[in-house]
Amino acid sequence: MAAEPWCPLCPISHGGQRYLCLYRIQPGNNIRIHVTNGNEVWRTDPIEEALEEWDAVRNVTSHELVDKLREKFQNSSPGLEMQGSIASMSFQVDSKKVSLDLLKLPVSEARAQVQEVLFDLSDRVTSLEVLLKDKEGISATSLSPVKQSQKNQMLLIPDVSARRRGNGGSSAQVKKRLPGESIINPGCKRLHSGLGLSGSGQ
Repeated sequence: MAAEPWCPLCPISHGGQRYLCLYRIQPGNNIRIHVTNGNEVWRTDPIEEALEEWDAVRNVTSHELVDKLREKFQNSSPGLEMQGSIASMSFQVDSKKVSLDLLKLPVSEARAQVQEVLFDLSDRVTSLEVLLKDKEGISATSLSPVKQSQKNQMLLIPDVSARRRGNGGSSAQVKKRLPGESIINPGCKRLHSGLGLSGSGQ
């Protein structure tokens, strides 16, 4: 069984500098925690033994233990202390304080570790983006048959007001014909056949 990819656990601050706490489930379901500032890396031994007195994590799987740690660190960020090549991450468990010691990795190993973490996190972001797009696609096509039918009917109903505007035939735009006005040539009065003859007979 190969080790699982690196995943973030929580951010930590120390001495005005930011650190990232990550975890990885090793073969045999052992959990190892690393802390890095992007340049240097500190690593714990498998942490199960250090947490064996924590009642809430007894007889749980490795993934359940990680969920318990993440929940605790969200409520109260762990403390971080540096002493030479040793880092100590501490947090409160029930009524006692638990400390996890992390050993600083050699430079060459730390660089390889940071590179591995970078690509693991990149793959994780890509997977989450694909999952999000899939969920958005499901939501867009999850209308009930009744709602879908109503939506289709609305698309088929013509826009009467738009049709009137397009044809210029609204009642407000129809000009009223005045009495005696010519139908063929609007604006001009009709000529009566008897008007021209009556003048010539005088």
